[in-house]
Amino acid sequence: MFKHTILILFVLPNFLIGQHYFRLKAEFSIKEKYQDGKMALNMGTVYYDKVIDKLVYKMTFPEKETWVFKDTTFYRFIGHNLKSKQMLPFNPAATIFNNILNNSLHNFGLEKSLYKISKVEKENDLVITTWLPDKKLEKAFGKVVTSKKDNKIYGIAFYSPTNELVKKQFFKNYVKAAGLDFPTEVTEIHYLTSGRELKVTTYKNVVINELKNDEIYNYNISNL
Repeated sequence: MFKHTILILFVLPNFLIGQHYFRLKAEFSIKEKYQDGKMALNMGTVYYDKVIDKLVYKMTFPEKETWVFKDTTFYRFIGHNLKSKQMLPFNPAATIFNNILNNSLHNFGLEKSLYKISKVEKENDLVITTWLPDKKLEKAFGKVVTSKKDNKIYGIAFYSPTNELVKKQFFKNYVKAAGLDFPTEVTEIHYLTSGRELKVTTYKNVVINELKNDEIYNYNISNL
């Protein structure tokens, strides 16, 4: 009987022994308002695989396009034709999708970063934490302030090294997806010298660990 039990443990699928979150898919809508008053709307489906660290946006509105983020490069396709390629200062692992799959969105992944907690305060039903960068980064990055509500991240604010507010994000309307907390409304406010810009992203139909659409999750960008 003991030998049979050991055998069963070895042949059980990994997700029954310990859940491993590796993929995320969701439909999205992005509404943006720029500092000049112009507005934009984008809609589609986002796909993220943290094992291959590739982020893919299949846009359906206003045009059918595919946006692929891999390492620090952004590729824009129309059909299967590459239309543009540019370098970015971040990679897909720096997005909220990676934090969601790692179940670390509650602190935005800062606990395992080069930021350290400087101060923790309580304000009504919010727990507010101030994070300071490592000394070797303080010339390039400023403090980060997070707020949590019901142990879920509610807001985050990024500051410049000279303590100027650069960006705020707010996370609302959480749903449970395969046991993970997923904010279905994310508001971003960018503070610029000439004004501010607003972006509101809403998500629906969230799927965790989808086993289909491999050709999208690992969109072919070889030899580009």
